[in-house]
Amino acid sequence: MPFSLSSFLSGLTLLDLCAAVLCTVLVVLMIQAGIMDTPVHRSSHTRPTPKGGGIGIIGAFLLCALPSLFLKGQPILNPSVIGMLAGVILLAAVSWLDDLYSFRARYKLGAQFMAAFLAAAGTGASLPMMGIFILGAVFITNALNFIDGINGLASGTMMIAAALLASAGIQPVIFVLFAVCLAAFLPWNFPKARIFMGDVGSQAGALVIAWGAMQPLHTSALIVLAVLSGVLWDVLFTLARRARAGDRLTEAHRGHLYQLAIRSGLPMPLVTTVYWGFALWGAAACLANEWLVTALLILLPQLCWTGYICTRARARVQDRW
Repeated sequence: MPFSLSSFLSGLTLLDLCAAVLCTVLVVLMIQAGIMDTPVHRSSHTRPTPKGGGIGIIGAFLLCALPSLFLKGQPILNPSVIGMLAGVILLAAVSWLDDLYSFRARYKLGAQFMAAFLAAAGTGASLPMMGIFILGAVFITNALNFIDGINGLASGTMMIAAALLASAGIQPVIFVLFAVCLAAFLPWNFPKARIFMGDVGSQAGALVIAWGAMQPLHTSALIVLAVLSGVLWDVLFTLARRARAGDRLTEAHRGHLYQLAIRSGLPMPLVTTVYWGFALWGAAACLANEWLVTALLILLPQLCWTGYICTRARARVQDRW
């Protein structure tokens, strides 16, 4: 499963620079707009912080995606790309309105399924495969949304994932552009957050990454799962632990592994970079070219991290987790 610099460079266009500038401008405008994320009991931040940075990421990505394909001589009416962009627009719009007005969970879930359907519909996959794509995309969308609780974790993981997908030859123009947009946003959010990307960035951005798993290259899905392994393991482990404890799975909480790491005293930048490392390690594990070996290589650091954080939490976190 080769990752190559030449594949990544094949996706570069002059519009990537324009996208980085546009993303920065939109982020600055959102900071000036002053739409604040006020901390609550489950928040990792302690002071009101502007939100909506995802408008910069997704806005720049949407405006530059088709022109970038055109510059590379690729068809801009590709059904797969059009379906993905339509899904991203829908999910970004609903997510931003939810940030402002707080919709009920069933409406947000319905929007996620519709956006995932739009992204999957253009792939030409069979009906059973489309069902798998849709369910997978909805899970990835929620997983990255759940994990977007500390500076740079979700955005940095998506940036690394997008760059790796491009370097694996999976839609290089699209994923280089998306990685550039995330890279332009990241300094505004990590290590100190001057703005959060909000659901617009985490949910719509997650759909772009999930769409990478729908591509015809037979290793696409494995690469996406591998580079998101830290995020997916955190969410699955937390859901299983809370289900066993009898907690309501839809109730907001601070029991994710990354949250327990912070609550147990680990520095926030360290926790974020650990999850970035999981993304890079997942890509390295793919080089084994044997799914069982890859799975074992991915699982080992997750088990070590889980054991370490749970041990720290038992010793240092006083309230229920």
